[in-house]
Amino acid sequence: MRLPEHLELLLTDEPVLDVYSHGPWRVPDGLFEEISARIDGLAADPRAVELTTDEHKLLTLPASLVTAEIFGMLAFLPGGGAIKAGSWSQLPERLLHRHLVNPGPLSTRMTRWDAPGGRWRPPVDWLIEAPDRALAIELARDCLSVLEGIEPMEERRKALLRLYDDPPVCDVNLPKTELREHWHAHAGDDIVAAVPELLGPVGYLEWVCAGLLASYEHLMEAAPREETVEVHLVQLLLQGSMEQVPAELAVALGEDRYGELLQRFTAERRGFKAGAWQERTRAWLVRALVAGAADACRGWLDMAMRFIAIVQGLPGDPWFPKAEWIPVGQFQTDLRRLYAPRRRVVNPLTETLKSVPAAAGSATTAAGRPEIATSLVEQPEVTAALAELTRGSASVRLLISGPDGTGKRDAAQELGKALALGRDPHWVTDNLYAGQRLSDAVAKLHADARDCAGDRLLIIEGLDGIVADPGNGEALAAELHRLLAVHPDLNLVALCDAGGEERIREINPVLPQRFRIARTRPFTAAGHAELFRRALDARGARGTRPAIEAAGALLAATPPTQTLRNARLAPHLADQVVAAARARLDADADGGGLVVRKQDVPAALDTAQAAGNPLAELRELTGLETVKHEIALLVAGTHAARLRSESGLRITPPTRHMVFTGNPGTGKTMVARLLGRIYKRLGVLSSGHLVEASRAHLVGEYIGQTAPRTRRLVERAVGGVLFIDEAYTLTQSPLKGDYGHEAIAELVKLMEDHRDDLVVVVAGYQQEMAEFLAANPGLDSRFPKQIHFPDYADDELITVFGQLAAADGFELAPGTEDVLRSMLRRAPRGPSFGNGRLMRNMLDVAVANQADRVASAAVALTSDPAVRKGAGKDKGGDQAPPTREELVTLTADDLPPLLDHPEEFFGLYL
Repeated sequence: MRLPEHLELLLTDEPVLDVYSHGPWRVPDGLFEEISARIDGLAADPRAVELTTDEHKLLTLPASLVTAEIFGMLAFLPGGGAIKAGSWSQLPERLLHRHLVNPGPLSTRMTRWDAPGGRWRPPVDWLIEAPDRALAIELARDCLSVLEGIEPMEERRKALLRLYDDPPVCDVNLPKTELREHWHAHAGDDIVAAVPELLGPVGYLEWVCAGLLASYEHLMEAAPREETVEVHLVQLLLQGSMEQVPAELAVALGEDRYGELLQRFTAERRGFKAGAWQERTRAWLVRALVAGAADACRGWLDMAMRFIAIVQGLPGDPWFPKAEWIPVGQFQTDLRRLYAPRRRVVNPLTETLKSVPAAAGSATTAAGRPEIATSLVEQPEVTAALAELTRGSASVRLLISGPDGTGKRDAAQELGKALALGRDPHWVTDNLYAGQRLSDAVAKLHADARDCAGDRLLIIEGLDGIVADPGNGEALAAELHRLLAVHPDLNLVALCDAGGEERIREINPVLPQRFRIARTRPFTAAGHAELFRRALDARGARGTRPAIEAAGALLAATPPTQTLRNARLAPHLADQVVAAARARLDADADGGGLVVRKQDVPAALDTAQAAGNPLAELRELTGLETVKHEIALLVAGTHAARLRSESGLRITPPTRHMVFTGNPGTGKTMVARLLGRIYKRLGVLSSGHLVEASRAHLVGEYIGQTAPRTRRLVERAVGGVLFIDEAYTLTQSPLKGDYGHEAIAELVKLMEDHRDDLVVVVAGYQQEMAEFLAANPGLDSRFPKQIHFPDYADDELITVFGQLAAADGFELAPGTEDVLRSMLRRAPRGPSFGNGRLMRNMLDVAVANQADRVASAAVALTSDPAVRKGAGKDKGGDQAPPTREELVTLTADDLPPLLDHPEEFFGLYL
């Protein structure tokens, strides 16, 4: 049981104005203060400052005619007799507070409400007292203008402004009643549709009766009761303290229905009790509410209140109905009572007296299977397939294809529960068949089929990967086709990636015909919003409708990163949003659940978790001046291409894959990571994440493993940068049957397939990378950009050492850099020189030496008997505990020792 999302704002403690005909609206912070200031400004306008009255009963006298006019407008704009509720529904008290003669306390109860009669009518009411009638009309229009921004009243306010902008041609000095008649008759259909009160009391009554009957019929469908519509109307009149049936209802309802009301009125009047009617009506509305007719309940309440206001005011304008006539307050209390978050305590009987599953009387299909209640979101094909398969009695053969994170596994699990075959489903994946000998793979497939036939659901995840295996795939597809015929009682669900059924059809055209095929699809913003709402529920929180809608739009616009995609994005965002909400407000402050608001939802979701400006970080790197220049040229080229595109010029997207050459530790991986983030900011890449890989991530051990491994790796990297270190190893194996060339061929194809949202960076030594590019005819053309990373100079390495030490919380003592420079001067330079990596390793050694030094001093101090007796510092000043400065300072003695044979340097510190 769930309240419609657009009403969930009523369950919060937000500042809300709830005009029933519009719906709940969160009052923006500072808006009412701004409007109040506008009102004061208009009242102080030289045109209006002298226009006052001594007759207004609610305003401080003498009262400005402008303020009095606005007071009447605030009662009229929600609608004549319309329900205005919510924690900030006291519009006159909040907007005219300092002008009221006896301002009451401001209520913040969400269940507060009123239904003003709305006696104001255009063009003027209180301003009729102004000597200059043309000025009065001009000021009345200005009064409407200063009330701009109150969303539930904007449609009516703008419609009235259109009437002021196109006034009727008549004498402005006519009596107020005649002047109003001219203006109302002149209003166009669009204005009258927004402000039906301009139709006059009878026309407005007709409009209200139409809405009242429509909402009544809808409620009777949701919560039937033995009552005719004529009895309902008569009792509504009696509840409004009417002594007779107004003759105007003959026009509003028709003569036949009016006649029936006359006949029933006297009989219904005998014994009618207002309190009993109100209790019956309240119970009726509660039944309709839990039946899902919340909007119809609110529509009926609004029309019923207007109905009473009109009939009591006849033949004039609607009157101010009393609160006790219609159970509006009780309905609002019931709404919060039923739907607001509640504390729950587990009843111990739920554990000690567990019900027997699948008992007689539970919902089942014609085949005796339980009705499936799927929780899938926005997957109509799969939902229809699950319902169809559970209704039938034949064995289940279902193939579900679609992107990751769209509910394929959830669908398989729900189907397994609905089938209730006696044993839990048996899951197998494509990895269990990869790399096996054909005989072993076939034997496993047979064993799985025999074990599951009859009483167990077999779920094969990645069937398209199994079938597409270049080694065993075709034979396994044929074998599975035979097994489905041999075991007619085998229930099988196969899961595939998007387009998986087509890949299977290319290998074995007959196999897909054995399955009922259903496809999943990515989620829309509405689907993401529902997933986010569920993620909040799982975390003990709930969100307002604007928050959930904002989250849905954000998730729909968020590019996937590796496996973080589709339905997996919602929990990721929920964790961040719930944390933000908890930081904003203690969840238990009011005894209710945590409420997530729109302000808690970030404007953007960075799935790569990389904050900061990557271009600035690149500029701050030590050394690498040529590299920075090359990257700056790439950025400039991207900006220029965008400018050409915006100018309507034709552009050809460049190939952005590149080669990084250089010795170890020169910053290649670090720059690749920054490059991904830079391209993300420029809009070239959707996520900008980095996936690091080496030969082991691409090349398989057996035939058929390499291409799938390479595909999976590239799929993880789509949207970002794939960084392959020591890429030359793919072509350097001396083994005849090495699969490195297969990995390169697959990589070249995938680079072209994903060129719009993928950058591949291959890295390694300069000479070896040149040989790598020459190993495949297509490689060199696909890596048009080569950037060389030179070795660091000694001064740059010392700077790197200091930066690394500072990042770890250490300081360098005077003279430490000089000793380090001497060590670097003696260190041999060559392809094995570690550059920045060497500095990291040397820092680790220095930190270990420093830790040994300060720890040894502390142990010696505590083991001294004199210190234990409390005389430590008096008897020997050199035995004082290490100071904080000593604990964070690295000295020259902490550095690795100078070696007699510098070539040993690499063996010890690399």
